[in-house]
Amino acid sequence: MQAQAPCFPVTSSPEAGTDAGANEPAERRDDAPAAPVPGPAAELTAGAAGHRSWTAALLAERPSVLLREELSRFGVGLGLASLYGLSLGARQGGVSFVRHAAGVPAAMIAVACVGVPALTIVLTLFDAPLDPPRAISATARAAAATGLVLGGLAPASALFVVTSGADATAALMGLLGLAVGGAVGICVLLRDLGAVLQREGGVAGVSRSTAALVVFAAFAVVLALRVWWGMLPILKGGAL
Repeated sequence: MQAQAPCFPVTSSPEAGTDAGANEPAERRDDAPAAPVPGPAAELTAGAAGHRSWTAALLAERPSVLLREELSRFGVGLGLASLYGLSLGARQGGVSFVRHAAGVPAAMIAVACVGVPALTIVLTLFDAPLDPPRAISATARAAAATGLVLGGLAPASALFVVTSGADATAALMGLLGLAVGGAVGICVLLRDLGAVLQREGGVAGVSRSTAALVVFAAFAVVLALRVWWGMLPILKGGAL
């Protein structure tokens, strides 16, 4: 008799089953839709949303007040205002360029160095919650706004000043531009200071602070006109 070897059923090994089961999630991951890749248009839109223009950055209200940055912003406003002075000096030429370029921003310096500190002291006596750094920031923003307006009006002012037949007309047009730029700067200053006072002051304190701001606005207008009258020859030549 011949002995027959017993037959055992062949089964898959556990390792093979494990490998087969591990491959299934990989296949399902391959079938999953891929994540959308942002195209050039989306990247440009995201970049434009986070980009601010130079003018917006100059006039932006900053959360923290840094003296160096505020002085830089104030200096930019003075430089732009001097461009308007150059346009006024184009009528006479020569030394008149220098006198007018220095005279226009001189009024801004006078208001910032005389009027704003006096206003801060008065508000402190009224127990108004206004600290000097916030006053400096508001002054710098107001100077920048005034400079932007005057710098934008400089080309038109030069055209009217040079082509005007009468000195009075040239002086009137020059004074009109100064009035527009000065009004914008005072409005920005009063709005910034008023927002701080109304946010943190009581009813009585806000009333006193508002009265002080109105008096300051009148004082700033008179001071600026006095400086411009004394330093801008075009106004004297126009008999204004």
